[in-house]
Amino acid sequence: MSKFLYRFSAGFCMGVAEITPGISGATIAGIFNVYEPFIRVLSFFNPKKLITDFNSFFKNINLPLMMPLMFGMIVSIYLSAHFVDYLIEHQLNFFKIFLSLVMLFAVIKNCTMDQIFSDSAKYFLSFALGIIVALLVAFSLIEFNFNNDLLFILAGLLAFTAFILPGISGSLVLLILGVYQEVISNVKNLDILALLPFVMGMLLAFFIVPAQIVQRFEKNKHQTKVLFSGLIFGSIPAIWLHLN
Repeated sequence: MSKFLYRFSAGFCMGVAEITPGISGATIAGIFNVYEPFIRVLSFFNPKKLITDFNSFFKNINLPLMMPLMFGMIVSIYLSAHFVDYLIEHQLNFFKIFLSLVMLFAVIKNCTMDQIFSDSAKYFLSFALGIIVALLVAFSLIEFNFNNDLLFILAGLLAFTAFILPGISGSLVLLILGVYQEVISNVKNLDILALLPFVMGMLLAFFIVPAQIVQRFEKNKHQTKVLFSGLIFGSIPAIWLHLN
């Protein structure tokens, strides 16, 4: 398999993962051995580096990696949005069961396969906190009003931040915030104006997040994964309540 096709395939699988709540695109990148070079490139997309060290910035973009990877992700996200929209329209109960099982597996994987269970058990309170927050959102005890473009920007920022962390799903963030179905529909219909605030949030995260967030994640990896596993588990009711 050529490097281009391999990297395109990696990007395609990352896109499918990011459309599916509970599956981490960064984890898929790790399986394909492109996560570290991908994050390294993202860390160079810094406005200060663009101005002060443009030559170094240009050398580190790594176009042979990024072009097929991003192309695969874009194609995959667009096609997957059509498929997800079809499932919501015509096979909703099947899709809800599928997502519930995927999210349950993601919890088990995060807490027992990616790390020793005893390490996960140390952070039971973090797991419980994640469940409580997700349930409060699912049952509308905490509400997010996404009529405001600024809040859509926040959704994009949080989704992209989650996207670059192994074991954490960007689309799950959208599901928790109640905008998953709307974003999927906008991607399917290529509604650029509706997506603009969301994309702005992603770009903001793109420029300011990668280096800092990955460093912090590595320092608190076990606790972060356990907390997010609680969010995943507690978000399963949101699928049945809010996907319709």
